[in-house]
Amino acid sequence: MSRAAPASLDSTPSINRDVLAGALAGQIAGLVMAVAVMAVFTVFLGKSPLYPVQVIGSFVFGDAALAGFHLGALLAGLVLHQLGPSLFWGGVFGAIAGRLELRSRLALAVTGLAIGAVSQLLDVHVVLPIVMKALHGHDLWAEQVPVVWSWIAHLVFGLALVTFPWCTRWLDERL
Repeated sequence: MSRAAPASLDSTPSINRDVLAGALAGQIAGLVMAVAVMAVFTVFLGKSPLYPVQVIGSFVFGDAALAGFHLGALLAGLVLHQLGPSLFWGGVFGAIAGRLELRSRLALAVTGLAIGAVSQLLDVHVVLPIVMKALHGHDLWAEQVPVVWSWIAHLVFGLALVTFPWCTRWLDERL
């Protein structure tokens, strides 16, 4: 009696490609989100456009990250954002989009918005308060980023994940 190869072995290259394309889309979406938040902080909140990235960097540097311009906090914020949640949630999006074979812009946008909402709920309302309070005694993100702008930023991130098909094509041409 012969056995067929497990389906997971046949689908592994596609799953890997989808996660990788999602991670790339996450990088793009993370940068789009950062630019949007930088504009909000400049136009609506009267802060430096670099301030929100320094707020992310406060994860490492604490309150010192927010006292004027802090190059270390800026660099840490950029690296943490892009190689942390942007990479992770982009990969999750890619796995879902690939598994469900999402093709339409509407399906991609709705799924992206869902990822943006889940990332806001888990990262901002669960993980950050616990970690920031443990490291610094208070939640610097919640204190510095108005909740409505945080939600909008995460939804912008989710919408920007619609770059997934372009990222998939780009990877296919190179792999």
